[in-house]
Amino acid sequence: MNPDLIRPEIAALPTYNAGLALDRFRAHYGIDCQAKLDSNENPAGPCPGVVEAIREEATGISRYPDAGNADLRGDLADATGASPDRIIVGNGSEDLIGALFRTVLRPGDHVVTICPSFGLHEFGALACGAHVTKVPFEADWSFPIDGLIHAMSKEAPRVLIFSSPSNPAGPAISPSDFDAVLKATPPETLVVFDEAYLEYLDADARFDAMGRLAAGPNPWIVLRTFSKAYGLAGIRVGYGIACAPELVAQMMKARNPFGVNALAVAAARAALRDPDYLAQSVQSAIEGRAALTAGLTQTGFACAPSQTNFVFFDTGQTATDFAEALRHKGVLIKPWLEEPYTSWARVTVGTARENQYFLDAVASMHCPA
Repeated sequence: MNPDLIRPEIAALPTYNAGLALDRFRAHYGIDCQAKLDSNENPAGPCPGVVEAIREEATGISRYPDAGNADLRGDLADATGASPDRIIVGNGSEDLIGALFRTVLRPGDHVVTICPSFGLHEFGALACGAHVTKVPFEADWSFPIDGLIHAMSKEAPRVLIFSSPSNPAGPAISPSDFDAVLKATPPETLVVFDEAYLEYLDADARFDAMGRLAAGPNPWIVLRTFSKAYGLAGIRVGYGIACAPELVAQMMKARNPFGVNALAVAAARAALRDPDYLAQSVQSAIEGRAALTAGLTQTGFACAPSQTNFVFFDTGQTATDFAEALRHKGVLIKPWLEEPYTSWARVTVGTARENQYFLDAVASMHCPA
């Protein structure tokens, strides 16, 4: 193949650090997985109504779905208070990150984010020819407010993008820190606030981010997903709530018009109708998170404070080696590949049995000094 065929921005990108599918794990290691804790999936799965909704919708799959996803956008409008024309639905929030960057970024644009971060916050921007400034968390895992302000003062970014609660680290930004960042953000900068783990926030850590964004001069969009707390990771549904209908209308041009299939829409709508199941699932994750953090801490590992369904911890060695040793024990976690956090790994909250299996496997290995 002619090497000039591939755009240099794409050729330079690293491969996305995805979790390992169970069938691939069995094929490679020749054993069953005892604890799949590498992709922040909900071990409880979706609410029962989701499966029934998919069965009912399956009878009509010979027809294309509604390209505008009007019914789901209407349900989301009812749930969030935003008008439907300010809501966009995608094939996971990753799909929307890509559509957003394709809509607004020009080659040479500046994007600011935090580090460690969700990979596509960086890779999606690089793929569009932008350059990215990554600002590391503070040593105590508080958000790097001064660092973000400094990065934006050196060169006004086209986009400021970060998640809270953070993936992969887990902390949540405070209202005062959020306000400080917004106050310092150049008014022309698009603020992208990724709330994929919103549902796991403790009550005292919650605040109205959209209200604060709406009170300022910046264009903005918040991103959310059905993959985590709602247990729909395999069916791929995410959504965004934007400052104005015009941003959604332009993003729709950069998105696959049939990117959200009919079964996914039916599943998401059913999930929204069962808030009690969501609450139970989230509470189970919060309890499991506390158990994992306590177990890792007692074994001697440093953990970042988490407001999510996972725990980020320092393995004390190269995290890929640590994770590989666990794979041979039937445990999947995600080693982090982003400098300077390559000794850190992320473990998802699983079932109580999976969590204990993981902790027992870790305890059986050489512990950090």
